[in-house]
Amino acid sequence: MRNPISGAISTLAARPLVRSALTVVTALSAVLFADALLSAPPAAAQQGFGNFFSYQAPKPRRTAKKKRQVDPAATQRAEPGKAGEAKKAEKSGPTQPVSIIVSLGDQHASIYDANGFVTRTRVSSGQAGHRTPSGVFSIIGKSRWHRSNIYSGAPMPYMQRITWSGVALHAGVVPGYPASHGCIRLPAGFAPQLFGMTRMGARVVVSPSDVQPVEFSHPLLPTPKMQEVQVPQETATQTAQQASVELASADVSPDKTAATETKLLNPIAFASVLKKRAVAEKAAASAAEKAALQAAQTAGAEARQATTDLDKAEANLKAAEAKAADPAPVPSAKVQPASQAPTDTGATPSPEEVAAQAEVAQAKAALEQARATKAEKSAAAFAAVEAYKLAAARAEEAGNLIDEAERRSEQVSVLISRKEGRIFIRQAWKPVWEAPITIRDPERPIGTHIYSAVEPSADGSKMRWTAITMPAAKASTSSSRDRKKSKTAEASQAAVAPPETASGALDRIELPDDARQRISELLWTGGSLIVTDEPRSPEMSENATDFIVLTR
Repeated sequence: MRNPISGAISTLAARPLVRSALTVVTALSAVLFADALLSAPPAAAQQGFGNFFSYQAPKPRRTAKKKRQVDPAATQRAEPGKAGEAKKAEKSGPTQPVSIIVSLGDQHASIYDANGFVTRTRVSSGQAGHRTPSGVFSIIGKSRWHRSNIYSGAPMPYMQRITWSGVALHAGVVPGYPASHGCIRLPAGFAPQLFGMTRMGARVVVSPSDVQPVEFSHPLLPTPKMQEVQVPQETATQTAQQASVELASADVSPDKTAATETKLLNPIAFASVLKKRAVAEKAAASAAEKAALQAAQTAGAEARQATTDLDKAEANLKAAEAKAADPAPVPSAKVQPASQAPTDTGATPSPEEVAAQAEVAQAKAALEQARATKAEKSAAAFAAVEAYKLAAARAEEAGNLIDEAERRSEQVSVLISRKEGRIFIRQAWKPVWEAPITIRDPERPIGTHIYSAVEPSADGSKMRWTAITMPAAKASTSSSRDRKKSKTAEASQAAVAPPETASGALDRIELPDDARQRISELLWTGGSLIVTDEPRSPEMSENATDFIVLTR
């Protein structure tokens, strides 16, 4: 573009010098004004004014500050075509069960619910020397404002613990590469959202590379066992109007005075019924235990009093016998000589001797009565104590039934370990049952696979499953220069194909009938089956974790 100033100078130079100086000055001023407009930013050009020699932008207008809103896109990435689902899930909440899959190689975490992918976020895992372990975990603790017990009380907002040794998901600095001491850091804008999505026990899978749950079916996977329960017709009618697989209502206890109807309940609903019955039994058993205790205490006091009375009766008899053996002498006014004393071959007992003998006889009768009373009261006391023990045992049993019902209301987890050659069942983080299991070709690896029950059929007779197959990772053999070029240290680890597919792993397992029966009685939404080469991790606690499997 031709410079207006240069053109103007050429034009002026070609004109006669006789023109007035006023005309020249006017023309130059117009040219300089046009040049300022052309070289100024658009805002100044639109306003039509500015300094001719150095542009000065106009001061911006003061506007009211808008309330800052966290844009999910700034802290997380959604898969193509999934943005609508993620936004919908944020508003209405995810459909349980929710699972978290952390990809160490990609440094991101993906959230899935029963309907599939929900959202994704960046993370920062453990740096060299403090690698985040890969494997199968679950959330075993949650705290909004937690501080580290290891690193000088470092803040860990929105902490969700996955091991008792210190690994957790929490808000922190996410620089785009591994930087933590083993924890999985989440962006500050995303950590509260994830905290609200998850529940205790939510599955967490930490993988060397990205994996995702896929729809899966196999004949070996168990199905829920629906339980028949007699309920009042009114309650049954109300329940029938609702989903057939929902939890049992609060009033499902049988009423013998009302007409009843058979109702099929899923394992969780049946657990609710069992709990109500156990609570009623516990109340009755506790009342009986209290009454038996009072009766035992009363009987014990009476037995002790009978023992005291017996001791007293024995003492009285001894005293009476001693008195009768040495009665007091009878006083006499005149003592006759021995030669003049009458001879009495059948002397009559004195009144004192008669009284002493009567006292002995009375003491013996009292003693026999005390012995009989003691025997009776002691037997009653022993019987009362036995009745109390029985009542206490029944109350304890009822309490155990409540605990069992509460346990049955939680998700069930099953682990099949090729290393240990056993199947384990846990529910509510407590061991339920274990037994040996047969795996064909036990020397050949089977991999690590997680099968999750995500949704029942309309009648509850079947379960929809998803499967996750963990990639097997091998240690990196690349040079330090190559590792520096990679985005993350985990990205330099090469993933190899798993020894078995999810279907192939189940094909090699012979599940005993009793194991299948036990699982079916407990299985419902959120239940899971883990098949792995690995043994149970030492990170597990006897009654405070779900199964933990470490793959690295």
